[in-house]
Amino acid sequence: MLFKRKILVVEDNEINRATLCVILSSQYTVLEAENGEQALSLLEKYREGISLILLDIVMPVMDGYTFLKHLKADNRLNSIPVIVTTSNNSEADEVTALSNGATDFITKPYRAQVILHRAAGIIRLRETSTLIHQIQYDRVTGVYSKEYFCQQVREILFRNPDVKYDVLCSDIEDFKLINDTFGMAAGDRLLRQVAALCTQRLGDRGICGRLNADQFACLLEHREDYADEMFTQYDSKINSGFGDLNVIMKYGIYTVEDREVSVEQMCDRALLAAHSIKGKYGKHFALYDDKLRGTLLRRQAITDGMETALAKGQFEVYLQPKYQIRDGRLAGAEALVRWNHPEWGLQPPGEFIPLFERNGFITKLDQYVWERVCALLQEWDRKGYPSINISVNVSRLDIYNTDLADVLTSLVRRYGLSPDRLHLEITESAYTDTSRQLIETLGTLRRLGFVIEMDDFGSGYSSLNMLAEMPIDVLKLDMKFIQTEITRPTGQGILRFIVDLARWMKLRVVAEGVETREQLERLQNDGCDYAQGYYFAKPMPVESFVSVLTVQDPPADMENSRSDDSADRIDRALLVVDEDEEYRAQVHRSFSDCFKVLEAASYEEAVKILGSHPYQMSAVILSLTLQGGADILTAIQKERGAWVTPCVATGPLDMELERSAMELGADDYAAKPHSQESLRRRVLRVMSFHTLQERIRSQQDEACRDSMTGLLNRQGLYTIAESLRHASFSAVYLFELDDLKKFNEKYGYVEGDHLIFHFASLLRAHTRMDDVLVRLGGDEFLVVMCHMSSMEDVNKKKTAILRAYHESRYAEPDLVACFAGTAFWNAEEPLDEIIRRAREVMYAAKAGGKDECLIRKG
Repeated sequence: MLFKRKILVVEDNEINRATLCVILSSQYTVLEAENGEQALSLLEKYREGISLILLDIVMPVMDGYTFLKHLKADNRLNSIPVIVTTSNNSEADEVTALSNGATDFITKPYRAQVILHRAAGIIRLRETSTLIHQIQYDRVTGVYSKEYFCQQVREILFRNPDVKYDVLCSDIEDFKLINDTFGMAAGDRLLRQVAALCTQRLGDRGICGRLNADQFACLLEHREDYADEMFTQYDSKINSGFGDLNVIMKYGIYTVEDREVSVEQMCDRALLAAHSIKGKYGKHFALYDDKLRGTLLRRQAITDGMETALAKGQFEVYLQPKYQIRDGRLAGAEALVRWNHPEWGLQPPGEFIPLFERNGFITKLDQYVWERVCALLQEWDRKGYPSINISVNVSRLDIYNTDLADVLTSLVRRYGLSPDRLHLEITESAYTDTSRQLIETLGTLRRLGFVIEMDDFGSGYSSLNMLAEMPIDVLKLDMKFIQTEITRPTGQGILRFIVDLARWMKLRVVAEGVETREQLERLQNDGCDYAQGYYFAKPMPVESFVSVLTVQDPPADMENSRSDDSADRIDRALLVVDEDEEYRAQVHRSFSDCFKVLEAASYEEAVKILGSHPYQMSAVILSLTLQGGADILTAIQKERGAWVTPCVATGPLDMELERSAMELGADDYAAKPHSQESLRRRVLRVMSFHTLQERIRSQQDEACRDSMTGLLNRQGLYTIAESLRHASFSAVYLFELDDLKKFNEKYGYVEGDHLIFHFASLLRAHTRMDDVLVRLGGDEFLVVMCHMSSMEDVNKKKTAILRAYHESRYAEPDLVACFAGTAFWNAEEPLDEIIRRAREVMYAAKAGGKDECLIRKG
């Protein structure tokens, strides 16, 4: 343990105080106070260095309630959590303590494991709030982070529909030159000054966030009187703190007219306005207008023509075959859509689907595709073709159509089809909204016989958390996920884990985007069921697919089987394992309002239930006097694997039995006899603590990772830096995407994000599982590779990555360069020094035009 957190024990009884010190001292540094006055003195000394206070109520000099009033009135100290300890177990005392600001309430005599568990949970809760602050606010400037700024703007626009707003974005000309010339510290100081002036200018009339590097965005109420003089005043204040350095700021303003436009696009438009005046002396701001629309004109043309296109049948269904991996037989297809425009020609879905999803037309197009697919299946059945299923896309907007189930049921009935012939693909992003309507709608469709597929699984970060609750039958692995995983040695990626998990949950797995024989063999070795991609066939017109279909033997049933109890899936279940039938009945009555209560009277019954409901168990109440009760605790962990089930153990008032239960993994111990109300509070408490722990892990990981790419960020790098020092023969690679800023100016901020994500994916594909990948800043990436035996090997790897970048298919920019620098790292040198050396090598490469990689359009 690198350091121990401090806990302050405020207790006038010396024996009680000593008891708490003994319990806590193994894991914490314990400070002692005999009364509230002494406690305030210690708090003045340590302040927020104290993680938790355990407070007695009845004390001389200053009692607990008076102490709480002083604590909560001090803004420096009021975030420190307090657990009240008392010998009085009345509900009135508990309510009084909580109403005075206490976080929790425990009664004497003290039970060691309970105190330690509660202390750990509450301390983590407080630390989570600190982590959330770090995620919401930019580390350098203190203004909102990009993600939180966009979230806040969305909420403000939603809450104030009648108020007109402007998005104002600023950009510092040649900021990279400032960093290179004067150093990162000077650059950070400049950014803080810009942020401070933005915040001061807005006051309480708007909000400010840092988008990236030197770009800031503000939301403020609309005004008509923008003038250059307004901005030159702020530029003068910025320059006043930097001597001879002449900082030039450019500002772009986008007036929010269409609130359906994403906040990111609003910022893009404001930045486009700012970029339009770069290099123009005396011009400090620009308004976004029609002259800057560019590609938006095409989007408007698409919108204008979509209804006519649907009426005239310009949208064509294309089908991409799907094959069984084990024998290569055709097993189905995915329905895609192309727009055969009379002037533009055949348009891929990327040209129009995102726009249709935003404007709502996607619901009409989806229903058109569904009907066309059903008509095809009916026609093929009539002609005696092999019977297959076809997957169709269901958008998030479709899900919120209250008539969706009726529409689909009526459709398959009209064409004489079984519902399981129509597979409904829901993209993973739609599952991030875990509303009750989403769950109920999909559950209804499954019960009606439709097969539900989660499309693009692996493209987001919350997929595993969603699997337990969402009603699905099939996982479709995202193409980028497949391409990344396939580069890792067998057994080192998570593909096998996901396939095994799917098997356990009785789900089938489809891999899309398969392009090579190597990828197919890897999927086969890892147990994947079905595959589609260019290795087999591209999406094709219906006539071409018919030729493929008619040369196939009738395929075996695919993905249509379900477990018998699938329609009975429930949201939350509670298992009570106890030899006393009357006790089980009491628990059943107490919890049946919010859980499906399952009962077991023996070890065998309990293990059987756990095995048959592995992802639906919310909590277990377990009697340790039952024969084999201790073994059930072990079985709970074994059956659940990575998903931990909260468990409240019950038994007689026996300290040794309680200690044993805690060591075996129980979350709490309820001594019999006890009231059902007390048991209910315990169960709900341990469930909330488990939810909290999952959130903490998620927040801790999120705080150390770059939200866009999923790579470690600078904070994450320094968090693990000490462990990297002990690895032998480590090599550090520093990569920079040069002229990224010009690319953003030309193509917009969203496209710049795509390029950054592309490069992060490339690094994943060309590194090992145990290599460390970091996004240091806007255009800088760091890789730490261990066990590199020679500089020759280091340079080979650097060359391979640069060549892969050069040969990649990402071709949006006309010209983007990548430079790299490398350095060896031994255990004695600090990480900052190694990064500095690698950066010097990279700058030398830039100066000489070496080690660069170009992506050219065309």
